Amino acid sequence: MLRNFSYRLKTPLAVTLVILLSAAVVSGLLIWRGYRQASQSFETQAMGLGRVLARTVRPALLHDDLWQAYETLITPLDRVDGEGRDFILLDARGRVFAASNPRRFPVMSDFMPTAAAALTPAGAHSGQVVSIDSAEHYLYIATPVLAEDGTILGRLIQRYDRAALGPQLPQVAANTLYAVLAALVLLLPLGWLAGKRLAEPLSHLAECLGRVGRESPEAIRCEFPQGRDEISVLARSFHQMVGELQAKAALERHLAQNDRLAAIGRLSAGIAHEINNPLGGMLNAISNHRRRGEPDPSAEKTLSLIERGLLQIRDTVSALLVEARLESHALAPDDIEDVRTLVAADVQGKRLRLEWRNDLIEPVPLPSAQVRQILLNLLLNAIQATPAEGEVDCGLTLDGNRLRIQVSNGGPAIPPRRREHLFEPYFGEGEGHGLGLWVTYQLVNQLKGEIAVKSVPGCTSFSVSLPLETEHET
Repeated sequence: MLRNFSYRLKTPLAVTLVILLSAAVVSGLLIWRGYRQASQSFETQAMGLGRVLARTVRPALLHDDLWQAYETLITPLDRVDGEGRDFILLDARGRVFAASNPRRFPVMSDFMPTAAAALTPAGAHSGQVVSIDSAEHYLYIATPVLAEDGTILGRLIQRYDRAALGPQLPQVAANTLYAVLAALVLLLPLGWLAGKRLAEPLSHLAECLGRVGRESPEAIRCEFPQGRDEISVLARSFHQMVGELQAKAALERHLAQNDRLAAIGRLSAGIAHEINNPLGGMLNAISNHRRRGEPDPSAEKTLSLIERGLLQIRDTVSALLVEARLESHALAPDDIEDVRTLVAADVQGKRLRLEWRNDLIEPVPLPSAQVRQILLNLLLNAIQATPAEGEVDCGLTLDGNRLRIQVSNGGPAIPPRRREHLFEPYFGEGEGHGLGLWVTYQLVNQLKGEIAVKSVPGCTSFSVSLPLETEHET
């Protein structure tokens, strides 16, 4: 049953039980010791009284004065409760000379043989003897009555009913229990709090371990006190395990994303190939028709419209073939300015402010077609995400042997779910199909560069870093 309880309950409960058990043992020892001290104190007082009475009754015993002996024996009983107490004076032959209770112990009668034998051990002629009659529950104290020369004239017997000592035990026990209970009132709450405090780190660790597998490793945040005890060692091992799980999860996401992108890339390449074949035939047909003669203006207008549409389809399909190396010249400042011209109509249509910074002053060793496509896609996405009359910022700088491109907009933040699949096609939320960012991601990887995004409410920024000295496939 206890195995099903939390250590947060079992630890303070165990501490409480230990305190109670210790209190019970200490109480028993204190009661026993108190009772023993009370008994020893009673015996000491009784022995002192016996020595005083033995000296007092000596003249009466010497002069055979029975009444004087009787008066002496009953005198202490007049001062205290005489219930359960008897004083007997024996002569040298062991017969009763006088007694505080003559009816129970008649004069000249023999004293109880068993008690007399117990009170006259060998070698105890001049000392006091204490004997307990377990059968009759009486305590006997024998004190010799000595003459001037040390001769034993008789014995003074004190007979106490042990039941008279009984009330002392409950009194000692009550006083001890009161003191122990007062200590428990203070110790039990402190012990419970101490046990609960000791078990809290272990319970917290168990709770954190229970979250592993049910929550993502990135969402598990557990803090533990620093130290060198066992809990701290377990906590460090737990943090190490969570870190390894986070790295494993990130690697799995990266591999899954690469697999999805590779599959989509192969599918897109197959579709583009199937589209390019009839597309090339249609463009060749238009070219052949024009070479045969001068068409009428109306037909030429129609042919031009069809040709522009087919060329736009070809450019879109070519963008899907990111693995194909487009033959292009080195990136020049005019190529960047051409992109600015291409997006000017979209900027004016939404009444946006375009902050433009182009630090290129001479050609750089990068393929112009790919870089222009990267910049154009980022700008079109930024323009689309920015509300009317907002602002778009674009900057290109040279940083050593790298070209850095940064495009920012003042639109809303990208949702976390969308951010996890930001560079995957056909995962867009709202307008768009996500092909632009996917193509951009593929082009950046083809150029062995890096792309990163930061998005908070009111600002989303894409940063691209491309190495200048990388040799690209031809």
